[in-house]
Amino acid sequence: MRFGDFVGNERAKRPLAADIDAGRFPHALLLEGEAGSGRKTLAKIIARAAVCRGEGERPCGACDACRKSEHPDVMLYGGESGVPLSVDAVRAIRQQAYILPNEAAYRVMILADAQTMSMQAQNALLKILEEPPRRVIFILTCENRTQMLETIRSRCVCVSLGSVDWDEAEAVLRARLPRADAEELRRAHNLFGGRIGRVMDAMQDGTFRRVLELTSQFAEAVIAPTELPLLRLTATLEKNKELTAVVLASLLLVFRDALTLAYGGEVCLSTAPDAARALAARLSGRRLCALVKETQGLQVALSRNMNNTLFLTRMSACLRRAADGTAR
Repeated sequence: MRFGDFVGNERAKRPLAADIDAGRFPHALLLEGEAGSGRKTLAKIIARAAVCRGEGERPCGACDACRKSEHPDVMLYGGESGVPLSVDAVRAIRQQAYILPNEAAYRVMILADAQTMSMQAQNALLKILEEPPRRVIFILTCENRTQMLETIRSRCVCVSLGSVDWDEAEAVLRARLPRADAEELRRAHNLFGGRIGRVMDAMQDGTFRRVLELTSQFAEAVIAPTELPLLRLTATLEKNKELTAVVLASLLLVFRDALTLAYGGEVCLSTAPDAARALAARLSGRRLCALVKETQGLQVALSRNMNNTLFLTRMSACLRRAADGTAR
């Protein structure tokens, strides 16, 4: 199977390629991975392989089916509008599944962001996954398989997508973002955990630049004489929980780099190396360790869907205590 520029995730790709090259298409696939991990990209590649009419490895990229920008036997539901698939929408999909393919050997139905479906909608989908038509392939994408009913998971081949190492991601990112600074691309790659799609979005929509600014400001506020600068900064994140999470991840990289520098290291992986140097010069190793520990704890608290306003108050207090040396 040809994966094109979908790099990394070899552990996920090998069994998929073996099955597809042997003509064994699972009737239902569940692709899980964080936002930007490429789950929808991979779903579309698998769909192209299913409708490809070429010889040898698929998708061949040369046959009539591969050259079509939109294939009549590949349908995408959900994901784009951000509106969850309703029970009625799933029932309509079930009816569509019984229509024979127009041109290809299979009809492929991609359900993006399936985790947004209600339990009722998932139960409606379960009915057709239990007894699927012969020439239909369902490809579901989600952030985490645990967001789906266990009965759905048990009827799907589950594939997990993770981060992509910089050595593999670099060429793809430079090709897709030719005007971006190479060092900024590396830092963005570190910040977004090797998720190529998330790096591209952040570089293009200004999120990365905003995170750079906020990270430096937070690093300065942590060692300011009073807590007021830190409180003011956290207030700017009150209406944007996603940005809060990214800034927190960026700060963790800065604190880790500062700790490394404080003990004689030289490598800086963070988005704000100057801020890391400033922290290393001002704070002891013990206080930097406390900042790393507190930030990791804050990430766990945020992942548990804590109210963002309350979380930001806690964030300010925790970082301040760690920098002052009063953290428990």
